[in-house]
This record gives sequence, C-alpha cells and structure tokens, in this order.
Amino acid sequence: MEIKDELEIVKKDEMDEKFQDALNEALTLFEIEEIIQVGILKLEDKTRLPSKGMSEHENSQEFSYVIEGEVIIGTESGEKRVKQGELLYNEPGTRHYTRNDKSKPAKVLWFLSPPM
Repeated sequence: MEIKDELEIVKKDEMDEKFQDALNEALTLFEIEEIIQVGILKLEDKTRLPSKGMSEHENSQEFSYVIEGEVIIGTESGEKRVKQGELLYNEPGTRHYTRNDKSKPAKVLWFLSPPM
C-alpha cells in the first residue's frame, strides 16, 4: 500500500479482507523506502511457512506480534513458541520458519527494518 497522506488508516473491515489475502503468505501493508516494511500473515492450522527450508532477511531487523493464536518460530538453533499478545525479535540474517501446530489459524503482524 502506497502511503499518500501523513496519516494512513486501514479500517477493520479492510484488515479482515487483507488477512484473507495473507492466508499462508506474508502480505505487505505499508513500505516506507529504506525505513520499514509492515505486513501481516494468517497461518492456517497445521501449516508451515515456508513449507520447506528457511526464510532469511539478511539485512533486516524483524519484529513479529501475534494478534491471534500462537506460532512456533524455528531457527537453526531451535524453536520458540510465540503466543497471542507476545512480540518476537529476530536478528538480521537469522534463518527461520513459522509454523502453526494448533487447530485454528494464527494472525501475525510483522515489521522489517529496513525493508527487504
């Protein structure tokens, strides 16, 4: 989404639609060149992203806030469970995946700085 005004709001009904678009796929909501990228992810139950291998944001600080449900973040050194209401920090270059082992979807709000 291109930022047009100094205050941009994504309304609740728009967010509900966007979470459908973000089903098992990271979706960027905002990106400010060379500063930050903000997005969402809705991960279905019993799903892993990426399905095989790892993701890596070589030069980006990553923060993920679990809005609903819980996810497991796996790295080469192990796994961490992140529950609703918790915030995760992931260092640049950390290879990782996100997995939902629960029987209901999880919703995640994520931030990358600088953007990928």
